[in-house]
Amino acid sequence: MSSSETEKIPAKKEISSQDAILKAAIAEFAERGVEGARIEAIAREAKFNKSLIYRYFNDKQGLFEAALQSKLEERNESVAKIPKEISEVLQFYFKENLRDQNYVRVLLNEAQQNQGEPLIDDAWRREYYHNHIERLKQAQTAGELSDELDPVCLMLIFTALVFFPATLPQLAQLISGHKVDSDAFQTIWSNCLRTLTRLLQPDNLDSV
Repeated sequence: MSSSETEKIPAKKEISSQDAILKAAIAEFAERGVEGARIEAIAREAKFNKSLIYRYFNDKQGLFEAALQSKLEERNESVAKIPKEISEVLQFYFKENLRDQNYVRVLLNEAQQNQGEPLIDDAWRREYYHNHIERLKQAQTAGELSDELDPVCLMLIFTALVFFPATLPQLAQLISGHKVDSDAFQTIWSNCLRTLTRLLQPDNLDSV
């Protein structure tokens, strides 16, 4: 595809081609990381010339940032589906992270390459976690969760719990004896999450 042809791409087709490229890029980055990813492989999977990728995203770093942003936007769209009960929130995110492990892997890629620069969509992401922390504060005020743990500490603990199986599936399998995508493991981990949140209720802590 020549440069003159790319300039004439209709708006709808341009959006469609960008979506196809981002989808292929997410899979490539998730599998090979930023350093190992190849623009040629992404172009081949997306069925577009690599010159079009450079036209849209400038370079591989620009493509990675766009790919991560697209995954963050997907996660943002799921906010409306979040349950009200804290225990069910943990179940929701645990299952979401297993369902979309590319999201988790792209986040790991970001962590590996970030040298202290501002994060992509930094303000929105901070607000996202701030809202969750406020929700924990409200649960503590209502007596649904113990206030012995700082809500920020609780948020860190809960985040670790819902990301662990998708982030380190080999360790989860070694410990439990089951693959993380199996019904057996998901039952074990779901029960763990429910039990932990139940133990964090004030009445249960008082009896420990």
